[in-house]
Amino acid sequence: MLDNVGLRYPHRASGAKAPRTLRPLPLLRFAVSATGGAHLCSIQYYLRFWLSICRISLAVSALRIMRYCLRKGETTPMSIRRLAVLCTAMLCAGMLVLCRVFWIAADQSYAASAAAQTVSETVLPIRRGNFYDRIGRPLTGVTPRWYALCIPGDSSYATLFPFVPFAQQAQLYARRNSITPFLIEVEDDLSANGVFMVADARRYLPTPIARHLIGYLDGDGHGMTGLEKAYDDLLAAAGDAQAVLCTTTARGDLLAGTTPQVQTTARGTNTAITLTLDANIQRACEAIAAQNMSKGCIIVMQVGSGQILASTSMPEFDPDDIAASIRADDTSLINRSLSAFSAGSVFKVVLAAAAYAQGLDWFTYDCTGSIQTAGETFRCALGRAHGTVNLRGALEQSCNCYFIALGQLLGGQAILNAAQSFGLGTPALLAPGLKSAAGELPSAADLQNAGSLASLSFGQGGLTVTPLQVTAMFNAIASGGVYHSPCIVSSITGGTQVPQQPQPAAACSPAVARVLQSMLATVVRSGIGGDAQPHTGTAAGKTGTAQTGQFDADGRELLHYWFAGFYPADAPRYTITVLQDSQQKPQTSSAALFAQVADALAVLDAAITEKPAENG
Repeated sequence: MLDNVGLRYPHRASGAKAPRTLRPLPLLRFAVSATGGAHLCSIQYYLRFWLSICRISLAVSALRIMRYCLRKGETTPMSIRRLAVLCTAMLCAGMLVLCRVFWIAADQSYAASAAAQTVSETVLPIRRGNFYDRIGRPLTGVTPRWYALCIPGDSSYATLFPFVPFAQQAQLYARRNSITPFLIEVEDDLSANGVFMVADARRYLPTPIARHLIGYLDGDGHGMTGLEKAYDDLLAAAGDAQAVLCTTTARGDLLAGTTPQVQTTARGTNTAITLTLDANIQRACEAIAAQNMSKGCIIVMQVGSGQILASTSMPEFDPDDIAASIRADDTSLINRSLSAFSAGSVFKVVLAAAAYAQGLDWFTYDCTGSIQTAGETFRCALGRAHGTVNLRGALEQSCNCYFIALGQLLGGQAILNAAQSFGLGTPALLAPGLKSAAGELPSAADLQNAGSLASLSFGQGGLTVTPLQVTAMFNAIASGGVYHSPCIVSSITGGTQVPQQPQPAAACSPAVARVLQSMLATVVRSGIGGDAQPHTGTAAGKTGTAQTGQFDADGRELLHYWFAGFYPADAPRYTITVLQDSQQKPQTSSAALFAQVADALAVLDAAITEKPAENG
């Protein structure tokens, strides 16, 4: 462990000596005064070089003559003449050097040129355009970040060291004797300590928001993922460039009578990208996920549009310390909202819509807890027998056997058509280069196999979907049967075009949508989704438990736990999807987390309603 001296002065703890600084020659004081101290280093080195040459040449010649004389045992007039000539030559060379220095000192063009060379420029990280939520609340570039100007030498080093973040203390020590001033990030404003400070905006909030959607930057300040990458050129060209200009002496000190100047250069329009996110809803979802989830995601979408109001993925990462997530190897850099997973029973609403489209909504089935198809036996959860059920009852109890039998009647092509009308199998484009996974739908040829068709009928087999696709699917039901493509970017200043969204399309008829809304409300009110019932209002939705074929160290299969639906059930405003992936039974069910999100939305809506009354 280092003692206090070692912490403040690492070179003393290690026994290292501070680098020797260069002192001006007395002979150059006239030059310093003539040039205002500018370019002292160049003149000094110029004079030192020639004087050193003269001294060495004179010494070598004198030694050679002395050796010659000693060898001969006499001092001849010739040797004396040679020594006199040599000394005279050296004297003349020295006079020429001094004359040259006088000439440089008197020439104002040299002085101006030298002064220009002593202005050092320290560039700050280039500012980027910022992201805002749907009502203009900033999501980036809010928190101040402080840079301190470090003047070469131990004095400045000792002042700054206690305030520099631990990760940068080594950099401060290494550069303490730099030949020019430099900027280093500190934790607070040190102006009261006599330190020249520059304020800049930290890119991300202390607790970053929507980090998987917004993304993060690389070491050069360019977007690596998410919207930062999608709009990198636009954002990078939008911010101002800042630099600190210092007039310094040859030793790197500030020239007497000068102060550092901050120079700001406008690089383009102040681009702002407004997202469809609601910062309050986003924060609420992030808090619920952080308290209850180890792995998973929550998405909230506005009914009647495809606008994403919130999207959070767990585990989270620190955009200011990506290396920590890479070392942890905890999949925190994966945006689960845009990744594909096995669907499970949330897919059953597709078969329900297809049944109405094909006129098979009358179909009933006597569930004994299992069904045989193509030599394979498929079971309901826990082998539970549901008895005779119709479509409503089968959806309410999530009866696998019913939907397998219904799938055989519908046929693979009818199911695929319904799935595609709800946006499955197609990636959702959110921004240039930023899109969800497409997921996977089996081909019609694959579904000629009765076993494959049976697996698809209750959301298993080769079917995969993204949480964003599932949200858009349930959003279509809540929106009266109209499918809206998901979107995240609302507007961009400066005339840049927002990605063109496909026109809304009919996923099912309004009449079928109303029936499905009623059925999904029954799932929560009296069916298998009772945990999704919020304290305020009603809700509708569907559970889903999907097998993964992956097992933990104890041989237990890891499962995906879904709940997707809308709130309130009678007049939907929000579509909500909760997924907890690749785990044993979670501590809090996805349906219960849905209820927590719904209650949070109710509180936020009430706060918005009360504000006008308070202001009035």
